[in-house]
Amino acid sequence: MTAVPSGISGASCLTRPPSIDGSFGGNQMWTSSPLMQNCGCGVIAGLDAVLRYEWISAMTRDEYLKRFDEAARFIRPIVLPGKRENPKSFGVSTAGFKHGVKKYAASRGISVKVKGFIFDYEEKAGEYLAMGVPVVALIAAPFNNVSIVNCNGAGSRIGFHWVTCTGIDDRYLEVSSWGVLHRIELSDLDRASAGVRFYAILP
Repeated sequence: MTAVPSGISGASCLTRPPSIDGSFGGNQMWTSSPLMQNCGCGVIAGLDAVLRYEWISAMTRDEYLKRFDEAARFIRPIVLPGKRENPKSFGVSTAGFKHGVKKYAASRGISVKVKGFIFDYEEKAGEYLAMGVPVVALIAAPFNNVSIVNCNGAGSRIGFHWVTCTGIDDRYLEVSSWGVLHRIELSDLDRASAGVRFYAILP
């Protein structure tokens, strides 16, 4: 097991995603770009982490979308060549996320490190979250076999999706996705054929 770095006793940031006109974090569906509506979740996850290090707890949607456009210049989805009007994309890659978040944070005068982990994620994610360190996850399940359920009980199934982690226990991972609090059963993550990758955004 890789331990949480000993030099970190607490993150100098907010402990939850920003509220955008009352939301729980950002939502790529607010953008007017079909491409970003389809694959902007990685941009949202990175942006929300950086906003926390800027101590921004609330914004208007217009203010947030300006910052989204800034972040998208650094955290870039992989776009397939071809159609200009409705391009296809694989979304934000893991390497693109790590590099893009560091570059975007640096553009805002903030230095961060992005540390990935796969094994023992229940313990590691819980330790980071307890210290206020932003944690995001890429759920990569090619058969869309992971169920995500919001606080009203409405659910959907996801296959390649970045989320902001906000809590974890022995049964559920709590996340911000599409601007709403959701829960994912850990048993679903364990069954995901392509696995899940977690990233701590460290100061």
